[in-house]
Amino acid sequence: MSEGIIAISDTFLPTLQKVPREVAGQVTSTLEMLRTTPESPGLHVEPLQNVKDDRIRSVRVNRKYRVLVFRLNSSGQNVWLVEGVYNHVAAYAKAPTLYLRMNPISGTTEIRSDDDAVQTGGGYSEEEVRSRAAALAAQREAERLAEQQAAEAAREADVERSSEGDGEAGPTEPVLAVTAQQLIDDLGLDPHLAEQAAEADDTTLYALAQKTKNWQGTALLDLATGTSLQDVRAAYFTGVTGGSAVGTPSGTADVLQSLSAEKSQANYHLIEDDTALAEVLASGSFEKWRIFLHPEQKTYVEVKTRGPYRVTGGAGTGKTVVLVHRAVRLARKAAESGGSARIVLTTYTRTLADALAQQVRALAPSIPRPEALGAPGIHITGVDRIAHGAVTSAQDLTPMADVLGWTTRTPKFSRHASEWDAAIHAAAVAGTLRDRSQPHVTAAFLIDEYREVVLPHRILSEVDYLRVSRTGRGTRLGRAQRREVWSVIAVYREGGQRDSALDWDETSAVAAAVLDARAAATGERVADHVLVDEGQDLRPTQWQMLRALVAEGEDDMFIAEDSHQRIYSNPVKLGRYGIAIRGRSRRLKLNYRTTAQNLDFAVSILRGGDFDIAAMEDDDLPSSEVAHGLERGTFRSIRTGPEVTFLPATDLADEIEKVAGLIRQWTEEIVNEGGDPSTIGVLTRFKKTRDTLVRALDDRGLRVVSVDRNTRYRGGAPLVMTFHRAKGMEFTRVVLFGVDDSSSVDVARGAYDEQAREAAELQERSLLYVGATRARDQLAVAWAGKANALLQAGTALS
Repeated sequence: MSEGIIAISDTFLPTLQKVPREVAGQVTSTLEMLRTTPESPGLHVEPLQNVKDDRIRSVRVNRKYRVLVFRLNSSGQNVWLVEGVYNHVAAYAKAPTLYLRMNPISGTTEIRSDDDAVQTGGGYSEEEVRSRAAALAAQREAERLAEQQAAEAAREADVERSSEGDGEAGPTEPVLAVTAQQLIDDLGLDPHLAEQAAEADDTTLYALAQKTKNWQGTALLDLATGTSLQDVRAAYFTGVTGGSAVGTPSGTADVLQSLSAEKSQANYHLIEDDTALAEVLASGSFEKWRIFLHPEQKTYVEVKTRGPYRVTGGAGTGKTVVLVHRAVRLARKAAESGGSARIVLTTYTRTLADALAQQVRALAPSIPRPEALGAPGIHITGVDRIAHGAVTSAQDLTPMADVLGWTTRTPKFSRHASEWDAAIHAAAVAGTLRDRSQPHVTAAFLIDEYREVVLPHRILSEVDYLRVSRTGRGTRLGRAQRREVWSVIAVYREGGQRDSALDWDETSAVAAAVLDARAAATGERVADHVLVDEGQDLRPTQWQMLRALVAEGEDDMFIAEDSHQRIYSNPVKLGRYGIAIRGRSRRLKLNYRTTAQNLDFAVSILRGGDFDIAAMEDDDLPSSEVAHGLERGTFRSIRTGPEVTFLPATDLADEIEKVAGLIRQWTEEIVNEGGDPSTIGVLTRFKKTRDTLVRALDDRGLRVVSVDRNTRYRGGAPLVMTFHRAKGMEFTRVVLFGVDDSSSVDVARGAYDEQAREAAELQERSLLYVGATRARDQLAVAWAGKANALLQAGTALS
């Protein structure tokens, strides 16, 4: 008999995460042996008695643990479908109820249990429920007008109660715009599930999806995000015919054909050799993202683009997962064709780049990750490091003169923002500034003007600056005002030339010029594919540099971003820098990290802010695709959990006591479960607040770790850091500390015009949103005195 195939199901990894790590290693060895020598006596591959599906087997891991698998034999080859790993008592109790069924409508294989009907409220036969669903659809159509009138009356009553301060919630309507009959006949959902889902409000739908463990639960959430029934069918339907009714195991031939279908890869992963099995299991990382992708995510991983492509989505929707899988796919695709690809995977900060590198290593440890730009493999680093490397490694820095008007052989990278204040003072002393109190001669304005207008357009003289278009800048400038601005910029540049020093925006601009000159001389760019994470925080010259890395063409640039998390820079219209994404921008709408309760809170912070991506980015996303909030049915979480905990306090000491008590409680719970307390994150707006809290907790005997940019930390204690530092991280439990009326910067104080003020306010909203969405399971928000105004607006706190 030939060696077998291991089919990993999406039910398996969650069970593997719950066993001790040493047992997980034994499971890997067990599956390797099962694939090659299932007759080995040490495995005890045993048929079980009195089972629903006679193909289920128990496989011995050690004296205590068993793996449950289905043995599917075709033409002498075994396919071992792995359902889960359990304590042997639990395994023998669970096995008799399990069976394999291929859905006759969708062609999807489902691992089912006799308990399913009980959990979803069944009790009728399929025929009875189909009849009930049809009758219900007819009844709803007949009563449609009456329902509309009743709903209108209810809405009017809600408005009246709201105006009187009555906090009671009004009646809710079904979320899905489809009938139970459509869900049954067109999608293949279980009849009893379809009947409940068609009538479900938000809360009920989440509960149904959470209890429904196979693809049907996720399909319901897809529909709730606004995805059409036709698109959901296209995402999940395998094209395989046959199958059986609920409660009846399907034939082996049908199941094997279904498992082999491309659309089944969202739930099943077939492994035919030990190397592939080792890549899946031996790294010790058992997160589902490494193996199973939502069909929509898989589409963007594999899409062949004809130019730059962008995927957007809220925090936790899997943008980074798509990016990492796409980088690995491009590398493997090149290797399969006998070549190699030079892939750049980059992001805004070093911390995020390190996280990307860890994910690539976990997903594909055998793919090279070169340190040098331009080498085969996946080069993973931050954008500033790319710019620094391009400039320091250049054999000829003559192109620098085209950007700055001067050049040097050995530039330094030591300029500080305070040099703008010195340049303003020098220009005033020289008599070129009439009134230093005017907004256009403040450091904040000049920094933005320099990085958004002067450097991208490679302006070298006052004459050129007087002529350049300043589209997108809020403050209008006359000729006299432009001359004043240029007088300061000229002084700033003279200081850079004198010290042979560059700031980071200049470094990116020079790097772009160097890369363009190299390509003109050699006819070749240094990369074949460029993938960018957290694109919303990049600045114009950084985009110019990234564009200069790769030639325009198929699969050249792929960008993941979320404007709601823009916490470092102003909006950028990519088309101005050679990155045309019109018609090639899509949005992910299912959240995989944050619970529905935490997501609803986080989204409430954004309400009132203008986060219109289509307007900012000049692409053609319809407005219904960019609204962020549950009220528009756009973003949904696949997870539910406890409500957000609010910890209002009378003063700082009271707030610290309450937070210390909660952290101590959480730490004890995690330790008792055998977990790591560093999965607790305590986040603050400012470093000063972080340091005050860490000292106070230490005084109370509570060990925590203060994390800043250069901290190398180990597990064992909760981590305390700023919102900025937490970007890109996730925790099981999060406390937002110090969210009072002084926890945001004064956006009016540093704003030089209304556009800058609005951008600063959006960044404050985004920071609080970033903090809230770091929590997977539990979120607590604490403040002393009066809560932050953004918090009050979102949650109606008093």
